Formats: sequence, structure tokens, C-alpha cells
Amino acid sequence: MQDFRKQAAKHGVTLLSDGPCQFCGAGVEHGVAQCVSLFGELGAHLWREKDYAAAHLFSVDAYSLQHSEIAGRLNNHVHLLSLCLMLERGASSAMGTRKPAIEKFLALDRVWPSLEPPPAGARGSLTVAEIVATDLERRAEFARRWAESVWDAWQAHQPWVRRTLDRLLHD
Repeated sequence: MQDFRKQAAKHGVTLLSDGPCQFCGAGVEHGVAQCVSLFGELGAHLWREKDYAAAHLFSVDAYSLQHSEIAGRLNNHVHLLSLCLMLERGASSAMGTRKPAIEKFLALDRVWPSLEPPPAGARGSLTVAEIVATDLERRAEFARRWAESVWDAWQAHQPWVRRTLDRLLHD
């Protein structure tokens, strides 16, 4: 992930350093910086937890879509396409599985529509804080639930995602 402070500045977003995360609403004490730190903790579990490693892309996509103001230009597009592939079309959620449709999308040199995020705090019912706090045995299951809740929150853009995937997969 790119430096979140630079990305926020680039997007004209002032980051709050105290209280809940201003983007996902996680009940943390030190704002988005603490969310970024918690997401880093999840990455550390990849090497120790085989079951979670098999579901890690759910977490990557959910986290990125909940914090889209601190991500790159095509963040929303790529992560929504990825969620649709996994949740609706059965693609793998394991880390290291790059989906050909996503690679094809990134290779296209086009102007893409703006996919504005839902209001802050309304981007899914789970956050990185709940996933980190979940028992190790249930973390993969909760990562999927997190992804499903974020996908549901972005329902306004789901028709575009499905149409785009259909074109990418059938061209």
C-alpha cells in the first residue's frame, strides 16, 4: 500500500489522529493510523495461519474499499472487480492468486468512471478492528463476512462492476 498520509494529502483529505477511524468507523482510539497498523497486523498472520492466508484477499479488498480516500486512483475499480470475482463468480481469495480479469483491466488505458464510495462509516458492518480481534480459528470466516458487508455497502456500483467483468472475461 502506498503511504497513506501522502495519498490523503493528494486527495485533499485531512486525517484525524484521535477517535474512531474517519473512514470505516472502527472503534479505535487513534484514527486511521491505527487502522493502517491493524491492517499490517493482519498481513503478519499470513505466514502463521494457513486458513486465513486462503482468505486474505477478502481482507485486502474490504480494507481498501473502506479506506478509499487513502488509496490510489483505480482503487475502487480494482477492489470491487476483485470482490465480485470472489463473491459472485467463485474466484480464489488466497493471497498470491492474481485474477486475469484484474490484470487485463489494469492494462487497459482508458478513462474510467468515478466510483464514489458510500458515506464514511457506512462502508460495511465489520472493520479491520473486528477481524484482528477475532479468534484465529474464525478469522477466515470473518474476513469473508467483512468482504460481503463491504460489497453490499457498494451496491450502487455493482451493475458497473458486473458489466465490466463480463466484457473483460469475454473479450
